[in-house]
Amino acid sequence: MQIVQNNSSFGRRAITALGVSIIADGLDYFAAPLSSSPIIGDIFDSIITSMLYSITKSKLATAINLIEFIPFVGDFIPVYTLSTLYWISRELRKPEPDRSYNKGYQLYYPKRNVVKNFVITLKRFLKQETV
Repeated sequence: MQIVQNNSSFGRRAITALGVSIIADGLDYFAAPLSSSPIIGDIFDSIITSMLYSITKSKLATAINLIEFIPFVGDFIPVYTLSTLYWISRELRKPEPDRSYNKGYQLYYPKRNVVKNFVITLKRFLKQETV
């Protein structure tokens, strides 16, 4: 399920993720009798966790969201909002080209010169061994 396009701006992704997480935490708190049943609550939590992952593409925020599956702990802590705020703070600390919405699904190797630097290091190492 795609909530926000992959190439959309960071602000749109952040607002969408924050809105989804605030609504989900509100429903989790105020509809506690309904979501406290094991099957219904877990289905709701898995849907919200997958929605937030599709927006943020953050594995760490998704791992934090899994706290919702712990009985009684995840029901009273606004886990979705806290993990989304954590994701936003991490993304804002990154330089603009390195943010997750610029990467898409593939790593951008030419920018980082990973292969080129590896070959240069390997050549230097082999040159030292022959001398």
